[in-house]
Amino acid sequence: MPVVLSRRSSRSGYRWSIGACFLGRLLSALFALAGNSALAMDAPGTSPQSDAPPPALNLTPPSLNSPPPASSLSPPASSGLSPALAPPLAPPLAATPVAKPRYFYFGRDYGSEALYGPLWVFVNRGYDVLQDHVAGRNIFTFDYRTNLGNVARNIANPFPAIAADGWKTFLTEEIFPLSFTQSTARWTPNYSLHLIGGGMTYTSLREWFEDYGVPAPRVFSAVTLMASAFVNESLENKGVVGFNTDCIADIWFFDIGGIILFSFDWPNRFFSHTVVIADWSLQPSFTLPNGELHNVGNYFSAKWALPFYRRLSLFAWYGEASTGGLSFALNDDYSLSASVGGAAIHITNTATHSVENVVSFVPTGAIFLDRHNSLLASLQITNVDDYFIHFNIYPHAFTDRGPAIGVWGVVDKRARVAAGFAIGRPFGIGGGWSSL
Repeated sequence: MPVVLSRRSSRSGYRWSIGACFLGRLLSALFALAGNSALAMDAPGTSPQSDAPPPALNLTPPSLNSPPPASSLSPPASSGLSPALAPPLAPPLAATPVAKPRYFYFGRDYGSEALYGPLWVFVNRGYDVLQDHVAGRNIFTFDYRTNLGNVARNIANPFPAIAADGWKTFLTEEIFPLSFTQSTARWTPNYSLHLIGGGMTYTSLREWFEDYGVPAPRVFSAVTLMASAFVNESLENKGVVGFNTDCIADIWFFDIGGIILFSFDWPNRFFSHTVVIADWSLQPSFTLPNGELHNVGNYFSAKWALPFYRRLSLFAWYGEASTGGLSFALNDDYSLSASVGGAAIHITNTATHSVENVVSFVPTGAIFLDRHNSLLASLQITNVDDYFIHFNIYPHAFTDRGPAIGVWGVVDKRARVAAGFAIGRPFGIGGGWSSL
């Protein structure tokens, strides 16, 4: 420890301090001289003897007003070595870059993820309501001008449409879960498909654009999502020129809300680790002979593992169907799931000069095989005339060889058939034949 001098110390104590300080300086100088000699002997390219004179020893005792000697624990003074003889400094450690978390898109070349891309998302989300028989399946004959125009006018100036319907009706039926009848619970798909499904799709598309080196991936993801939303709302508009509060709630509150919500990390973590959702949409195909778009639909799976038995999960499959069931992990890679519920088959507008859609449901059930939450195969049976029996086998479902091509088929209640294929990303769509 450093020796602290005090004016109140006795003369004998002061003399003892001077002697200890003198001895300390002598020993420090000797150690420094020995250290310099050892470094000079070890330095490559130098002779054992140095022509430089040894450092002078400062043996002068401290004066009364001198500061106390430095502690022996202090860093040693410079050794006086020339730069050529100084030991090299270790280079600073490079900072390890922190890997950006990945939530929903992993670039897998099998299952539904092998089809994933902006075109696949746009077609499945934009033309999802073709399953509800809102229009013919030839999307090139659709009246986009009238319907997109009406949607755009309501989005640009939403207040007259809301006032005409009533703010209470708008808030209790479209925004908040406060109505529970078939004709009033229009908030249900807003949360499941637009807010959570749309938000998850925003993050997944952002990850896709990042993987492909596209600049401004968030912007491109949001543009893709909103473009598909406008097409979807135009199909649901069904030729009406008038008020449409449905598109106002969907786009202003839930589509944009999903983008904002999933711009934060915690919703992405929750829906990728706790309640795990994945995009299990269909394999869209343009079919001959009429150029119809078949096998199109935006669907999501959701799994919540039981805390007391992690291999078994509560399971939901939803989109134009709302189903629930169980999922069982066969091993670390594969899971088998089954669910039952209702499928939407018709959207009926109950008004004349505004959009007041009511959805009709029929029973449905399905089984699924997935690998790491990428859907490999599905079989669905629905009490509907056209898509009575419906199966999908996704790319590389059972073998990793060959091109990434998925196949699908439909049998209606009159035994008529439609079938087709879809090509893996970046396309995600394909062709086929339909006699439906």
